[in-house]
Amino acid sequence: MDAKEIAAGFKKINEMAMKAMGAGEYKEAIAIFMEGLALEEKLGLDVPMAESYANIGNVYLSAGELEEAQNHLVKAQKIFQKASKTENFIATSLTIAAIMEEKGDDTGAQKQLDSALRLARNGEQRGSILFRVACLNQKIKNNYKAQEAYGRALMEMERLNRKSDVLLCLLARASLFLQMDRQMLASRDIARAKSLTLGNEILQEQYVNALAELGLEG
Repeated sequence: MDAKEIAAGFKKINEMAMKAMGAGEYKEAIAIFMEGLALEEKLGLDVPMAESYANIGNVYLSAGELEEAQNHLVKAQKIFQKASKTENFIATSLTIAAIMEEKGDDTGAQKQLDSALRLARNGEQRGSILFRVACLNQKIKNNYKAQEAYGRALMEMERLNRKSDVLLCLLARASLFLQMDRQMLASRDIARAKSLTLGNEILQEQYVNALAELGLEG
């Protein structure tokens, strides 16, 4: 079997697995991905193995089986790190962080976010990860770390002129300031967020929805 035939075989396996997953046939999807994983292990294809572990983890996640999802994603993460596949490592770390947070392991989630942040290559990635760091720390009432992370996230978002992200970040930080009994700072952030919506119906709708979701008054 030559390289083209092997590649075609893996493509077919992935297509079949994704189709099963899309249909909610999670056990079947896992079995198909496992078939591909066994072949990758036999051929010594490390990165494809990691991708298969990640795929299996994501199927388990879709099925609500968090422990199995995390176990397989951690296997993928280790291989991605060893192979210097930075983008894959970051994406996997962020998914593991979400699983850990859902399980109530906020310390573990924080470590995963920190690992992803250290390797983030651009402002968009840093802003998104910092926002998640801020939200997590706000949830666990680590208010000053949350404030710092919101501030750093805003700097990245404003540098990229991502008005939608800036708006959400400002309103999230306003909710933090209210939690800290800092009404003046909260009001300032709400006013800054509102100013971004002028003449933009999409941002206006986003502003109203975010206010309602966060329990804020505009």
